[in-house]
Amino acid sequence: MPVSVSTFLAALPAGVKFDDDIQEYLSSIIDGQTYESVDALREETQHFLIDAGMEDTASLDSFYAKFDNQFSSSTSDTSSKINVALEKLSVKDQGQGTEGESSGPDDKGQNKQSGSPSATKTTKSKPVKISKAAKKLAAKSSTLLSAAASVNGDGSASPVIGKDAFSGEGAIVEAFSQQSRFHEETIETLSKEVDLKQVNIIIGGQPLLQDTRLWFKSGTMYGFVGRNGTGKSTLLKAIGYGQLIGFPLNLRTLYIEQLPSETPENQTVVETVLKADTERTLLLGESKLLQQAINKYPRQLVKSIKKLEWERMKVKLAAQQKLAIRRSGKRGAEARELLLVVEEEEKAAKEAFEAIPIEGVEPTLDVLNQAHEMQESVYNKLQQIEADSAEARARELLKGLGFTAANQDLPIKQFSGGWKMRIALAQALFLKPDLLLLDEPTNHLDLPAIIWLQNYLLEHLSEDQTVVVVSHDRNFLNAVSQEIIRLRDHKLTYHPGNYDEYEMKMEDKAKMKDRIATALEKKRKYAQETINKQRAIMHKTGDDKRGGVIASRQKKLERLTGHNKTEDGKRFKQSYYAGFHHNMGIIVEREVPEPSVTIPLPMPKELRGNPTTLLSLNNVTFSYPGAPARKTGPVIQNVSLSLHQSSRIALLGPNGCGKSTIMSLLAGDITPTSGTVERFSSMVKIGYYSQHNVDKLDGYSTKSAMQYLMDTFPEEYKTQAAARKYLGSFGVAGQCAVLPMSTLSGGQKARVALAVCVHDGPQVLLLDEITNHLDMATIQGLIVALKEFSGAIVMVSHDAYFVKAVCEDEEDELTDEDDDDALIRAQEEAGVVYRVKGGKLIRLEGGVDEYVKVVVAENKKGMRGGAGRPV
Repeated sequence: MPVSVSTFLAALPAGVKFDDDIQEYLSSIIDGQTYESVDALREETQHFLIDAGMEDTASLDSFYAKFDNQFSSSTSDTSSKINVALEKLSVKDQGQGTEGESSGPDDKGQNKQSGSPSATKTTKSKPVKISKAAKKLAAKSSTLLSAAASVNGDGSASPVIGKDAFSGEGAIVEAFSQQSRFHEETIETLSKEVDLKQVNIIIGGQPLLQDTRLWFKSGTMYGFVGRNGTGKSTLLKAIGYGQLIGFPLNLRTLYIEQLPSETPENQTVVETVLKADTERTLLLGESKLLQQAINKYPRQLVKSIKKLEWERMKVKLAAQQKLAIRRSGKRGAEARELLLVVEEEEKAAKEAFEAIPIEGVEPTLDVLNQAHEMQESVYNKLQQIEADSAEARARELLKGLGFTAANQDLPIKQFSGGWKMRIALAQALFLKPDLLLLDEPTNHLDLPAIIWLQNYLLEHLSEDQTVVVVSHDRNFLNAVSQEIIRLRDHKLTYHPGNYDEYEMKMEDKAKMKDRIATALEKKRKYAQETINKQRAIMHKTGDDKRGGVIASRQKKLERLTGHNKTEDGKRFKQSYYAGFHHNMGIIVEREVPEPSVTIPLPMPKELRGNPTTLLSLNNVTFSYPGAPARKTGPVIQNVSLSLHQSSRIALLGPNGCGKSTIMSLLAGDITPTSGTVERFSSMVKIGYYSQHNVDKLDGYSTKSAMQYLMDTFPEEYKTQAAARKYLGSFGVAGQCAVLPMSTLSGGQKARVALAVCVHDGPQVLLLDEITNHLDMATIQGLIVALKEFSGAIVMVSHDAYFVKAVCEDEEDELTDEDDDDALIRAQEEAGVVYRVKGGKLIRLEGGVDEYVKVVVAENKKGMRGGAGRPV
């Protein structure tokens, strides 16, 4: 049973104190370990208590008796554990310090052990600052309870995890890999491959990953898939934040989440990308400082050199501090010893810099030679990292992601969150890390940018760069993935090939197991019937010789408990498989398929008169009020569009081309500058789903989805049970329905917004980027629901697979008797794909494939169908 170090420390008597080093070492040998009994825990930790003054056997027995209940039950309630820990911490804080022995580790990090009373010293123990931890734990307790409550076994929910959740005294996420039974530590290797055993990630006592293997082969592009809430993003964050214990330090790893909060808002886009390369920025600063001192201010040369030496020592100190924190055991003690040395060196460098007078000193010949050597070394390093071409590379990346040359020189404060995410993505591609972790990069990109990113990953990465992509865009995954990692049931499994190949192999594997299991069952049934028949004959005739036949058949039945061939077709040999010594074959375990997702879209209410046209735009032109005249003209210009029952219309184009403007015009949220928007009647209801409606749910820090639904539709949902039932049908069930909406994942908020959008049974659905944050299974369920929906649908999406599935379904062959129906369907324009360009609609007869071909051709010519438009 795992025992938390915080629980262990909270159970200590008030007089027993450990210094920080001992607490850290205890964390390394307690957290994540699985002890079979209290005795096993006692064997590992008792000598620490003896060193701290608990030499009395009765006191030790009493202390370890507190853990008996944890080993008697295999399950525990997370909230009760937090409350107990808080209670004990508060009691411990209130208790007065007592006289007792306290002996920490010696200078070499070795723990002193004493088994005789004669070794006892009566000294006042040094108190550890527990009150600060108690306050932090109390402040985090509500977050921890919410997080633990929202992680369900079926993966239906996931907490919102920030960087502060992984480190510090208030951390709620534990991430570690086990190198041996006795220690966990971060290692350095020369290889760029990652192969960690027994990786665990725990949130509030609930496992997301459990004793699984993390394996990244150098130079491989992985697609990372799994249901929403299973822990994909949490794993990437643990790696990217440097909080996964055991992860190699030599790998330059970058996790793309958002621009750092400390990024200056007045900094231009291209400057932000360039300054992401801290090595280049530091080298340029050193070069400028040396050049000015040598050529202009020679009396400042000595001070400049001392400043550089101090700055370099500060960088070294920061790296050593990080190493000392992450390592444990013997290597941790050595790292902390070295940290003390580096701290003294940094202090000496600072004093040497401050000792030089402000007015400077006349440099000697040796100092001039030293300065020139340092300058030459800096120049060589700048050449090695290709600093001269850095700006050109940064601008090319930004151009591919949709930023025009003019917009690249605008301050980042003028761009929305989605465009800032593109800047962060440009930083990652510019830095070229050894391991690049991309978490839903396509959510903030339009289709031209997705195609550009896809081609960039395939053509411009170095051979040893590894990429892990979490994405629910099937086409994107198929294009870039060389191997699929699946997260299910707290385990990672690895499948060569892209996503379509992974699906086919999983389906073939399931069919093969079904065939094997069925064949084995038939053989066992036949063998058992033979045994029963022979036993009946033996009892009837008294022929004891049949006992040998029965024994032979029984052995054959035992051999049929498992399959006699491995998955690759080789014959099973008992001696080759550890743990199979009790079986005569490989046990065939059928994998329970993940349940499909059902989206219950209500059928639209019937309208009197059976209108052919529900909604239309008639020569509509739109310009934003007060906006300066643009060279390209209005956002929308002379657009006409008619929606009929069963219409399926997709609008494609880059961000900023006017797609969302057309959706807002159809929804009636904005009024056209010229032209008209007509509805058949006031009875035509429109369901409008947009990212704005999803994003505004973040603002509800206390209101739950259940309360939001009851407030929005007070007449329909007067009771909590009714509201929870409706939300549950959209997958927002259990704790998700009552937690503050600001804590829900993106996929959960999308489901809430969709439930509100379709509540009244609209005849027209306007769906603007609905697939963002939804997993594969939910997208597939949505496709099925939209195909069965009998109303009109207009969608804006950059997911090519989703658009093709909904709007380009193959039509059945028509007979002569069906001519009238075919004509009606043609008039209704079911399944039409439009490209929005220059404020106009261009019908694409070839659908999505034609659009992709056009975009690829434009990218090759250096063109871009749209540009980032500042907010």
